[in-house]
Amino acid sequence: MLKEQSYVLQELCKKISLSDTAKKAVKQHYKAIGSLVTESDLIEGDVNVKPQGSYNLGTAIRPLNGSEDDYDIDLVAIFENKNDPQYIKETIGEVLKQSKRYSEKLLPEKKRAWTIDYEGSHVDVVPVLDGIFSDEDTDIMITNKVSNNQYEFRNSSPFKFKDWFIERGKNIYQTVIEKRSIFGDVEEPEDYQEYTILQQVVQLLKYHRNKMFENRDNEVKPISMIITILAGKAYAGQNDLSTALAEVVKELRNQIDYDELGIPHIFNPINKDEDFTDKWEEHPERETAFFEWLDAVEKEFSAVNDAPRLELAKSLTLTFGDSVAEVYNSLGNRSQKLQKSGNVYLSKNGVFEEDDNGKKAKPHTFWGE
Repeated sequence: MLKEQSYVLQELCKKISLSDTAKKAVKQHYKAIGSLVTESDLIEGDVNVKPQGSYNLGTAIRPLNGSEDDYDIDLVAIFENKNDPQYIKETIGEVLKQSKRYSEKLLPEKKRAWTIDYEGSHVDVVPVLDGIFSDEDTDIMITNKVSNNQYEFRNSSPFKFKDWFIERGKNIYQTVIEKRSIFGDVEEPEDYQEYTILQQVVQLLKYHRNKMFENRDNEVKPISMIITILAGKAYAGQNDLSTALAEVVKELRNQIDYDELGIPHIFNPINKDEDFTDKWEEHPERETAFFEWLDAVEKEFSAVNDAPRLELAKSLTLTFGDSVAEVYNSLGNRSQKLQKSGNVYLSKNGVFEEDDNGKKAKPHTFWGE
């Protein structure tokens, strides 16, 4: 039995998920940039390329403007034998700067990445050292620019985290994944055709975050990894989307770690060296913004599982706009079709379901009989 609230949320997830057009563009640009890096004569030694981030986790969403072909993707360029963060970072930058295809789209150097900016979309290229030079919990060592001429490594575990996150999804609403192929040293990102309940919960939370910070400084917006970690830890295997969303939201705050001084931390559950609140001390406005978002999402989503139809519609419209009215129209059409089929039952809350737990509803005909 599919609850009305879950039907509405699932339809909203379809509207905010990446389109097939965007997925195709992701693969094309990812493969092109990966091949450019792995085949460059400017790089000494071996370099592999792997995907990371929201696209690879199956939690990527469309931008607020609803464009079908906008996307974001992160890829890591993994050096195997150059234990020098400055060399690794600057060399990848030079490869991109010398590319006729990407030089004009390349933004100024970020602390940990190079960004290729398309209209409405972007690719982050993260130069890293293979984690074998660190410890068993570390996948990669990210280059971090401390000052103009000073770089350092930061331990990171995006691949082990992905394994953890997918396992936390418990194969509920099993994802259908095309078999990955390898283009030389470039590992192709996975193509999710369906999404687990946990992935959908994260998508809904991220879209709420984007809407809330639509007209604010992008730097204070809570980062996706924080939302993904907290949701992954809070998820308890619920097999109904509206129930999962409500219960995860109620538990988000309890997943934050605090040290003896009462300072909040949100660690990679696979690698405690990776703290995604590491910039909050330097930028306290980001901590303030996160808890502001947490307060808002608790207020708006905690009761989504049992909210009356009108109340739920009004609440969801604050985040998802006109899409909510479209979904409720489709819900009405669905109910009519089910009722006319004669194989529909009227549940206690008045929702038409293909179930025999309630009173069977008499099909309507043209004559009203």
